[in-house]
Amino acid sequence: MDTRKIGFVLSLVGCFALVTSQGFAPAGQISEACFNCMCEASTDCDLNAECISSGPGKYYCGPYQISYEYWRDAGKPGENPDDPLDFEKCLNSKPCAEATIRGYMQEYAADCDGDQDIDCYDWARIHKSGAQGCNGTWIINTDYWAKFKQCYSKV
Repeated sequence: MDTRKIGFVLSLVGCFALVTSQGFAPAGQISEACFNCMCEASTDCDLNAECISSGPGKYYCGPYQISYEYWRDAGKPGENPDDPLDFEKCLNSKPCAEATIRGYMQEYAADCDGDQDIDCYDWARIHKSGAQGCNGTWIINTDYWAKFKQCYSKV
């Protein structure tokens, strides 16, 4: 193996070590416990939760209360161009809603709380506030956050 290839391999190993030492867990590895607590915090994990509108442009569906924009940004899991209700059907299905969350986190994972660790606490913040607002302090004063923390502290 020539020295350039060895250098490349070593740099990859170094990057992996750096990322894992900072506590980054890929979004595809969101634990069942994390999903369950986000679901509990969102709707008490009501698998029959209706789509609700809370104002113009604010339409949320399913047990995780996910918006169309969130679903779109996640890559539209379960998309069916022949079905105008594909968004609602996906988000009302827990597995499809979880695929949506994984897709969104793959795109927008961030260390929201500044602890050098991207974990369930960050994913829960992103889920509720979106990627741009996840480091805001407002979220810690919501019922969602109180329910999430209570649930996740038992894990």
